This record gives sequence, structure tokens and C-alpha cells, in this order.
Amino acid sequence: MDIQLDGKVALVIGGTRGIGKESVLSLAKAGAKVIFSGRSANNANEVIAEASKLGIDVSASVFDVADIEATNSAINKVVEEYGKIDILVANAGINPIFKRAEHVTPEDWDHLMSVNLRGLFFAIQSAGKHMLKQGNGSIVSVSSVTSVKGTLRGLPYVATKGGMDSMTRTLALEWADRGVRVNGVAPGYIETDLTQGMRNHDSLNDMMLSKMPLGRYGKSEEIASMIVFLSSEASSYITGQTYIVDGGYSL
Repeated sequence: MDIQLDGKVALVIGGTRGIGKESVLSLAKAGAKVIFSGRSANNANEVIAEASKLGIDVSASVFDVADIEATNSAINKVVEEYGKIDILVANAGINPIFKRAEHVTPEDWDHLMSVNLRGLFFAIQSAGKHMLKQGNGSIVSVSSVTSVKGTLRGLPYVATKGGMDSMTRTLALEWADRGVRVNGVAPGYIETDLTQGMRNHDSLNDMMLSKMPLGRYGKSEEIASMIVFLSSEASSYITGQTYIVDGGYSL
């Protein structure tokens, strides 16, 4: 299927690494005008340089999604500059906590919630208000297979991703009658910075691969392809769904 996004304006929250970066490039290749966010200007510039080598023009907005005011200001600026926002990819996420549940602190919990759930909700709300005025739009949240599978030493992270899945369903119900679709993608274990340590650990790597029917980790491009599909009119009759893309791991 040849998906075209010509004339569409897309904002990728968390677009400087891994799945986010590939989503930026894939959306732009499909014809969208893409603006992406990140916390590091250096990382953002690297993505812009990589896109330029591919003959793609993308723009960056540097802010921390945990800062609600900065996020709202950046989204408003996109609409002021381009007149609309057609696509939002809510991808920003952190997972710095590796503790058993009994050792998780309130600070740990609040830190993950501030980015993965609270920050992304208010980003979606901000962009969603513009889409509701337009009468159309597609929002894609990036969750995780751990929201349905669970994982050891990752309770706060899993809780945020489960919250994203529930939020996707509820927003889809609330906004469907006004032309805004809301869907999600729940990646399995992908070849990104977040899985580098695990992939470098021989016994842990072998154990994880043994649980994947396809026998390998996923690639960021494979998740980005689903995000592009859900962003496009090719998925115009789909809303409220979170698609697990995990090589069969959740089976």
C-alpha cells in the first residue's frame, strides 16, 4: 500500500532517538511536514542532519514534555506557523527505574508519571483541542507490550504504559464524533538505546530471544511503519485500538 501524507502537518513528541526518530523520517518520506521535539538541541540537530542527507526537510522544537507550559506553547506555535496540526505522535518516554516494586519511591513514581503519562496526556490534550476545532486529526500514542505482559523491576514504567492504553481508548470514544481518531502502538523489544544493555548481556539476550517466536528483536522502522499507517487515511475506520508489534513475544 502506497501511503501518502502530502499536505499533512505532523508533530512527533520525542523524536530524536529510536522509534521516535524513525517515525520522523518515515512520516516525512510519506510527504508530511514533520516537526519533532526533544530535550537536547544537539540530538535534534543530528536528526535534522540525517534527514537532510536523505533529501528530507524536518524541523525541531526543543522542550521537555514534562513542562506542560512549554509543551502547550510549542504546539500552539506549530499551528500558528502551519495553520493546523493533522497528526500527533505521542512517543516521549523514559524508563530509568530498575527496582523491585517494594523499593520504588514516590520520587521514582512521580518522575516517570511526569513524562510518560502526565506530560503526554497534556500534549495530546493541547494538540487535540486544535484538531477538534479543525474537525479532523489522527493521534498515535506509543505504549509498550509490557502494558499487557508485565515485566520484572519495571512497575512505574508498566503503569504509565497501561495508562496510555486506557487513555487511548477513552479519548477515542470522546473525540470520534468530532473527527479525531486516537490509536496506539505497543512495541515489543526493539533495537534501540533502551534495550542496548540487555542485548549486550549474553545470557539475558539469549533468554529474551528464546521468548520471541520470530527469533529476533524488532527494528524501529517496523514500528514507524505502523505509526505512519495509523496516521494516514488508510486507517480511516480505525480508532481506539492499540496494536501490539512484538514479533509474537506477548503470545
